[in-house]
Amino acid sequence: MNLSEPIEDPRAEAAVLETMAFLSTLTTAAEVRHRIRERRAGRDPSAQEATDFARHNLERTGREFQELLMRLHASLVRARFHDENRLAALLRRFDDLLKLNRAGRLLHLIHQRLLSLYPAVPEDLVERARLLEGECQTIGEAEDDAFLEALEAFLNGALGFTAQLRRAA
Repeated sequence: MNLSEPIEDPRAEAAVLETMAFLSTLTTAAEVRHRIRERRAGRDPSAQEATDFARHNLERTGREFQELLMRLHASLVRARFHDENRLAALLRRFDDLLKLNRAGRLLHLIHQRLLSLYPAVPEDLVERARLLEGECQTIGEAEDDAFLEALEAFLNGALGFTAQLRRAA
């Protein structure tokens, strides 16, 4: 399905685009608020973390990342096996992009925490977190079917990564 084609009802399209812009703004504002709160609490995301703190938060962040992957997988199944009208497909894609954005932020945190635990964790695990974070950004740039193919490849690799992460943490 070509998502770049206009929706038949111009008022519905305008309402959807307005809602999407509003949700994007709220998501960004929530992330900024969280970062400010973390900094005020004395947690600098760029600093090395104590081993116990990093390990505990790595487990929590890893679980959240895996749950997000499951939601993305469910969305992929919907996209592949259910007929959707253009509006539903557009909204699903927008939701997928929001989830991928969150997955990228979680992978960034995972990467930082793995660096805090290095050399007690495998070097390839640290590098894989960094590479997956980059994939999150490039998937969002893909068009229609290429997006679904890229998402599926990302999910397969990311689920393997989470299994390796659980063993290492």
